[in-house]
Amino acid sequence: MASYISADELASIVGDPAKTPGVDYLIVDARDEDYQIGHIPGAVNVPAHDIRLRAGKLIDKYRAVPLVVFHCALSQQRGPKSARIYSEIVQARLETEQPGSPLASQTVQVLRGGFVGWAERFRRTKPELIEDFDQARWDAM
Repeated sequence: MASYISADELASIVGDPAKTPGVDYLIVDARDEDYQIGHIPGAVNVPAHDIRLRAGKLIDKYRAVPLVVFHCALSQQRGPKSARIYSEIVQARLETEQPGSPLASQTVQVLRGGFVGWAERFRRTKPELIEDFDQARWDAM
């Protein structure tokens, strides 16, 4: 089971100008159409129902990324499930990897509170931590 990362911990990573998404960390947003309400800068949208099909490509592309954070709306179902499936596929891959593979040291975490918690925490105080925020759709939720 993946451990959790707080919104404040992740915000310090996302807000660090020395860190690059897709290189120093990867955020995987497991939401479906609710991704269109807004998202964390640099997040990759992989709906939970697609994770089994797309995990291999994610692993291939981001194998050297040390931290992969999954989330959904609340990080109660889709995000944790996607993190578990991704981790299982990573573990299966490690059986065929050479010793010292960067994949072996990759940490997989889940954002506590999901995007809802993230948006509640930062949409007014640090709006730069949310891309493409749609207030009207947010209010309609």
